[in-house]
Amino acid sequence: MATTPTQPRRRLPKEARRAKLVAAAEAVFGEVGFSGATMELIAARDGVTRPLIYEHFASIDEIYLECHRAARDEMQQRVFDAVAAAGSDLQDQLRAGLFAYFRYFADRPQRFELLYGPGGAGGQLAEQTGELRFMTAERIAALFIAAAPHLPRYEAVGAAHIVSGAAEQIARWWRRNPDISLETVAAGVMAVVWPGLENKLKDRPA
Repeated sequence: MATTPTQPRRRLPKEARRAKLVAAAEAVFGEVGFSGATMELIAARDGVTRPLIYEHFASIDEIYLECHRAARDEMQQRVFDAVAAAGSDLQDQLRAGLFAYFRYFADRPQRFELLYGPGGAGGQLAEQTGELRFMTAERIAALFIAAAPHLPRYEAVGAAHIVSGAAEQIARWWRRNPDISLETVAAGVMAVVWPGLENKLKDRPA
């Protein structure tokens, strides 16, 4: 009896394969955390061999950082797109940015642990992901400086870290209280952080 020859698997372009590996790795990190993830689990998730993963990533740290960076880039895109659409008033920008931040984690809850979970990552990897968080705060500080050019840079950066940290901690709480609306959560953060920022804006030189 004649048999149908098995069709060889079509080799994906490099960038397409890398993107599939990142998606598979993100799913694994979401299920078992950084400390439980292995190249074998990622390979099994994507249906490939471990050597193929090493053609794209030198280590589990490298693929984790790629996943972390992709998640942060998408989060920042949403936040700063919302800020840009809010107009020139800083209060409106901040409110829109906070709402977009919480909306992002409502839409992509698995991304929260990838960005902020303990994960087990340490050493150079922890430093690299920490540096990405600082870069986000720098972008927020730039908004404050644009609204109040007289602000000393250290005050603007400090305020940015306060806003960023407050949003992260409220997001942790909100994940345990998902019945609270996005509008209520964003308004709660605004009620805490805006008065101090508003006072700084009022200090503009005449």
